[in-house]
Amino acid sequence: MTLSDQEIQRLQRGLKNRIKSSDDIINIGTKDHPKRYKIINRQDDVTQALAVVPVDNADVANPNYQETTILVAGTQVPFEHMKYWDDQSYFWKKDFDITESSANAFITSGWFGSVQGGLTPQAADIDQFYQETLKKVKSEDKNAFISNMSGHSQAGPGVAYIASKYGLQEHRSIKVTNFMDFEAHDAVASGAISKEQVAYLNKNATIYRDSRGDVVVLDGDGGDVPYGKTMRFEVVEGEDGHSPQTPKMKGNKLDVDWYYKRNLFATGMTEKQVREIAKKKAENAKLNKITANYGLGTDKLDPEYYVKEYKKIYGAFASEPSRLQLLEHSRKRIAELQSGLTGRSGSQLIRLREELLLENVQTARLQPEEFAARLNDLMSQTKEGAEAHISEAHSAAYQLATFLTDAEVEAILSEFTLDSCWDAGLESANISQASSYQTKLGDVADKLDKAAKDIKAADQQGANLFA
Repeated sequence: MTLSDQEIQRLQRGLKNRIKSSDDIINIGTKDHPKRYKIINRQDDVTQALAVVPVDNADVANPNYQETTILVAGTQVPFEHMKYWDDQSYFWKKDFDITESSANAFITSGWFGSVQGGLTPQAADIDQFYQETLKKVKSEDKNAFISNMSGHSQAGPGVAYIASKYGLQEHRSIKVTNFMDFEAHDAVASGAISKEQVAYLNKNATIYRDSRGDVVVLDGDGGDVPYGKTMRFEVVEGEDGHSPQTPKMKGNKLDVDWYYKRNLFATGMTEKQVREIAKKKAENAKLNKITANYGLGTDKLDPEYYVKEYKKIYGAFASEPSRLQLLEHSRKRIAELQSGLTGRSGSQLIRLREELLLENVQTARLQPEEFAARLNDLMSQTKEGAEAHISEAHSAAYQLATFLTDAEVEAILSEFTLDSCWDAGLESANISQASSYQTKLGDVADKLDKAAKDIKAADQQGANLFA
């Protein structure tokens, strides 16, 4: 089994502190709903890495070695504490106070003039750590294996290289979940990561990247990642786009609903969602005083500008979910919101109650639509079935024509037609009833929608009183 991307992200949280800590058990869940992992290997050097296995919350001495996960931290903070210099590079000890980790990353990228390309020395460290970890887990369970790997920043390409190397050798999938890979383009362009490995990673790796390309734009290729499936997300002012904790995630993808509600772009949005956000962005651009007063960036006043930007940066539109999928999502969300109301008060209660009403509005609109669609589909299928049977009967009658007179054949067929077998009046009545049901629930939805807006208006009015 493999862990979800969201679980990997939680394991990446505070990774460097966990590597330095003496704790053997970590909890990525909550106190009431823990999700514990046992640390089975750690390395705190130029390369910082951790290997963990999930354990039974009731019995931490019962680890699952078939879900072994390796996590590698990103570049150590530059200009920190370690002096570094290299005769092959264009910088000297007297000019820089830089960590060896960050020096490796920037030398490989050619930032200091040495256009090396390929992989940083951390790749060899990750390889050794992989072998050590595998040896440890197999000593505990002969069926153990490493199923997940994750790297941040400069560790990304190294993790991608090692996972694909051993995945191909062992003929199995190693799931890779990376964040903001640094120097990925040159790692592929130089051949350090082969075409065969790229093909493997395209099936097994997911890379999360911020839209601004914080830090990774310095790698000489704008942070381009030519392997795996890239999931990009929009960051707002003040967010650290380079942190693996910045993307809002849900399962094995970005939490699109979270970004949509805040008018932010993220990979995985439908065309309808993108166009709604694009419209909001264009409206905000019109309110921008610099744009309005000086005519700057007039292309950003057109929603289509943002639609094109989405396609270029975030990828293709996601397919629209079916009514049934939307209904299931709304019902699940309603249950979550109802349970979340307990113990809430003030603005939190108002916000949750407003969102609960809006979800009920969604359900009230979708339910009759789904009912009417299902009824139409069912009647169409039944009608098609009747027509098929009638057609078969007609064919059979004509095959018997050699034994019957023309008048006898016509007599059989005249009593076996769609009009005589299908009750068109009942069909019309059913459609009319479904339409009436849809109209009535639509009226309920309109009232719920108004109630939600009234709550929001009252909330805003109350906020203005204390402004």
